[in-house]
Amino acid sequence: MSTKIAIICSKAFMQRIISIAQNITDIQLEFYLYNHPAEAPALLKQIKPCDALLLGGTLPYLYAQSLLSELPIPWNYLKQDETAISTTLLSLVAKHSLPIHRISIDVMNPKFVENVLTEIEYEGEGPYVQHISITEPIETILCQHLALWHAKSIDFIITSIHSVFDELQKQQIPAMRMLDTTNTIIQSLEETKSKSLLTKSESVKAVVGLLEIPEDTSVQSTIINHIAKSTFSTYKQTASHSFELYTTAGHLQKALEKGNLEKLIQKINQPFKLAFGYGHSILEATQHAQHALAFTKSYEIYVLDEHKNLLGPFPNSEGKLSLKTDDPYVLQMAKLTSLSPLNISKIINFSRERQSAQFTAQNLAEYLQVTRRTTERIIKKLVDTGYAKAVGEEMTHQQGRPRTIYELNFATY
Repeated sequence: MSTKIAIICSKAFMQRIISIAQNITDIQLEFYLYNHPAEAPALLKQIKPCDALLLGGTLPYLYAQSLLSELPIPWNYLKQDETAISTTLLSLVAKHSLPIHRISIDVMNPKFVENVLTEIEYEGEGPYVQHISITEPIETILCQHLALWHAKSIDFIITSIHSVFDELQKQQIPAMRMLDTTNTIIQSLEETKSKSLLTKSESVKAVVGLLEIPEDTSVQSTIINHIAKSTFSTYKQTASHSFELYTTAGHLQKALEKGNLEKLIQKINQPFKLAFGYGHSILEATQHAQHALAFTKSYEIYVLDEHKNLLGPFPNSEGKLSLKTDDPYVLQMAKLTSLSPLNISKIINFSRERQSAQFTAQNLAEYLQVTRRTTERIIKKLVDTGYAKAVGEEMTHQQGRPRTIYELNFATY
């Protein structure tokens, strides 16, 4: 499957990145455009299921920074660096033969301009440098450029802000956008793709669990079956009242985040000790689970990761996700699809927790814990109302019809 990258950027940057992205294999781009970088936080709420996010510049990143930690997908942003500044200055001098001191330039970090001039051993008078900051309105940057122009102190303007460039064009003032080099854009796309692939590989990392049940417990099989189902584990019995469970990091994380283990403890109502270990091998994961078990008391769960960080005890109220059924957005979808608000909320959480934007009916059935036929009816209602779409097929290892691959077609973040 290709990596689907959501990109928050201006229309001008979209046109440039589309022409460059053809050099990268197995990526799919979906754009969310702003007229002003301050719109980036609102656009975050509109992103449909995807594998990663790329912000088209430092300014939209700074506006959205406080919200990025809430995203369930990896993100990246195109950083303004000295290469962009030096390339832009070289282009300007080559095309227009203008002296550097007759230029006004706005940048995120004025030090970069100084570094570029030092590197080329430039000893003359420098350009007028305007510092971009989210604490200052963009209009201030425009006014600073215009003041220099009307005072006849400059002959040209270089801007990193597309809306400023558009206004300068309207006033027929010589200007150009800061050039993001092809190599920088390709590198940012490759980094974003790599982050997505790494996140996916982390989610399938092997995890070993150790379960101990008191010898006088009469519902042993019930306990192990409940735990295995909750954590999507397979298991084997290692002693009369001890078991090993095998699952993945992604499945265990879902169980912890959704509060499944807290519900599980309430449902079983019998003492047990449970610990999980991550590792680079099954042996290492088992050893980590054994160390974690030493800290565990009845009705508690600990996790020791591959870096020997001890997490727990679970359940933890902070890790619990509640499914909202009073959200107007959810209620509207429920009305249009004839699905229950609870099912809509579960589908939204399903999308948030997956490391891939694409899924099959089997994936959704396992998450909702309903039959395949019920899931297919749910997907059909989503497709019929435009909230989901078929994007391809995958062949199964066994003989039979290929499975349809779907994507959700509405904002879930």
